[in-house]
Amino acid sequence: MRFAVHDRRQFLATMGLGGLFFTVRGAFAQELVRTPAQTEGPFYPDRLPLDQDNDLLIINDAITPAVGEIAWLSGRVLDLRGNPVRGAVVEIWQTDHHGAYLHSQSPIANRDGNFQGYGRFQTASSGEYLFRTIKPGVYPGRTRHLHVAVEAPGRSKLITQLYVQGDPLNSNDGVLNGIRDTAARNSVIVPWTSIEGSRIGELAARFDIVLGLTPEESPAGPKPTVSTRSGVVNGAAFQAGVAPGSWITIFGENLAPTTRTWSAAEIVDGKLPATLDGVSVRINNQPASVYFISPKQINAQAPADETIGPVSVTVTTTGGASDPVTATMQPFVPGFFRFPQDYLAAVRADGVYLGPPGIFRDATTVAARPGDVAVMFGTGFGPTNPAVPPGQVFQGAAVLSSPVTIRIGNRNATVLFAGLAGAGLYQFNVTVPDLPDGDHPVAAAIGGVRTQSVARIRIRR
Repeated sequence: MRFAVHDRRQFLATMGLGGLFFTVRGAFAQELVRTPAQTEGPFYPDRLPLDQDNDLLIINDAITPAVGEIAWLSGRVLDLRGNPVRGAVVEIWQTDHHGAYLHSQSPIANRDGNFQGYGRFQTASSGEYLFRTIKPGVYPGRTRHLHVAVEAPGRSKLITQLYVQGDPLNSNDGVLNGIRDTAARNSVIVPWTSIEGSRIGELAARFDIVLGLTPEESPAGPKPTVSTRSGVVNGAAFQAGVAPGSWITIFGENLAPTTRTWSAAEIVDGKLPATLDGVSVRINNQPASVYFISPKQINAQAPADETIGPVSVTVTTTGGASDPVTATMQPFVPGFFRFPQDYLAAVRADGVYLGPPGIFRDATTVAARPGDVAVMFGTGFGPTNPAVPPGQVFQGAAVLSSPVTIRIGNRNATVLFAGLAGAGLYQFNVTVPDLPDGDHPVAAAIGGVRTQSVARIRIRR
């Protein structure tokens, strides 16, 4: 079963392949309350886990999840004007349900070995982040809290803590009440509310992190500059790395004189444009296809390349060529496209968008039902049979050469189709497993590589 070409085009036109990429303008005209800095504390992990993704309940491919009240922590990283901060790395670390940290000196020693204890997430252009974790356990002498660190290009690192609204220990917590400004103190105390319809009692916490006025300085002169820190990432999930033929996103300054996508007239004889308004990208000294340009962001399709390891990436404009930055070329850098709040960009087989109500102003979304066929989209999933050369228009279906596993919740889902459906765009038709109502993580693995951050899907019977 495959999603019809007509419906797929309608989906991409409505949501926009670029709409899943584009920078979102700030929604606020007035300055927001800056998130206050707080102590890092003594228990930042002294040995980081091998699994550092944003799902703290499952370590690698373990079957047994962590114990505790499951909570989805989400929010945005913003500047003081409400503009989203892209490319920010958000780290969290916290106690398990016993109150034990992932640290050799944690005073509570009976740590839940199934709890990851630490996770990280890199924000996309919307500034949004997402973690699946548990409500923190009580650590002796403190109220319930979760540690957060945020580091963004050109900005000083922010370390803070997040608290549970209504916790009776809040009133006596020295760290929390050390924040003298009432508005700043209230900004780090958020409700942890039950997700409507969840049969397993999941919670949701929403925490927007507002960074101070330390913006990245624009470079002198017209020369483009690619960010040396997470400046070249997967175009869907924004993890570092480049796969041949995948969509990538480049962040920086002075990257283009205009903001636009390619036009149909610029696709000649089925070949995608390598230059828009004098802007071009070279990866390992080979031209990429350029889809979207703006002063701070470019979206491009990587060329074919058999290299494994470091490659140089440069951007050239009418102002000159950027200094090369290094990215890692890999056969697979899998990632799923996302809707707002990191819900999986997916539609039902009949074309209805899947997600909780209200995530789009002008589009209807419905929760998935067990047994539904969910059509998902991603990039970076590797070669297909037949092979499809990058840089060319493609319509049809080319099956993945390597088997892919897609996991929803704690179940491996049945994959009915997995392959290329457009230039650099992979499509997956997946039967939704029989899972209880609520939000469930979605992750994939191919060629020994897992998606580095989970998306989520809302299920309701």
